[in-house]
Amino acid sequence: MTATVKNLVEQEEWDSFFADFQPKVVTKVKFADLFSKFLKPDPRKRMLEIGCSGGKFLCYLAKTFQFQPYGLDFSRGLEGTRATFRVNGLAEPILFEQDLFTWQTEERFDLVCSFGFVEHFDDFPAVLRRHADLVAPGGMLIFSMPHFAHLQYVFHWLIDRENLRRHNTKIMNLAAIRRAFSGLPFTIQYLSYYHTFYFRTSKTELKLWEKIVEQLIRRGGRRLRKTIGQNRPNFLVSPEIICVASRD
Repeated sequence: MTATVKNLVEQEEWDSFFADFQPKVVTKVKFADLFSKFLKPDPRKRMLEIGCSGGKFLCYLAKTFQFQPYGLDFSRGLEGTRATFRVNGLAEPILFEQDLFTWQTEERFDLVCSFGFVEHFDDFPAVLRRHADLVAPGGMLIFSMPHFAHLQYVFHWLIDRENLRRHNTKIMNLAAIRRAFSGLPFTIQYLSYYHTFYFRTSKTELKLWEKIVEQLIRRGGRRLRKTIGQNRPNFLVSPEIICVASRD
């Protein structure tokens, strides 16, 4: 890791997270609707997923769009990625067990993507530039992050504060993302919050009052979705943010 970019999550935490990983057949993923809108099948194209441990997204994109799969991660979850491809009957992807910020490569890819990666660092513009550097001319960049800002921040502050520590919540808004693209040779094709509402906590043991608060939050979310539908992106309580950009 370079001195200018601080990782908010220790590597040991990621290794522990993937220690009991069980591969599954991948038939659907979040953002599949947007993938089908912006991506077309092409077996000549190469894609790189940054933070690919587990391999669910990498596998889905390889199966659905026939892209040549490459992945990069520095946690022990890479074996889980290989296992996911085996379970899905796919050839093993090319994987790099490397730190994104010290990885030396001349490779460039038609699609560079990451899902729930960029928000774990304190310098988002630097992380975005590193992603952008790996995109070939005319290629695409897709990344997502959870939305723990606005009312979602309040919910997590109440019962999931430790998880907030692992995330750079200051970048979880559309304006911050647009600013980070300043000076980069990219055109933002799509930038939005995703879905209406969903709440999740990383805590496995909740106190009684925390369980009550969580139930109230989830009950309110169900009512909201029932009233206005699941696909109403909003800055208050949407659970995710996703960006699709093309290199000029």
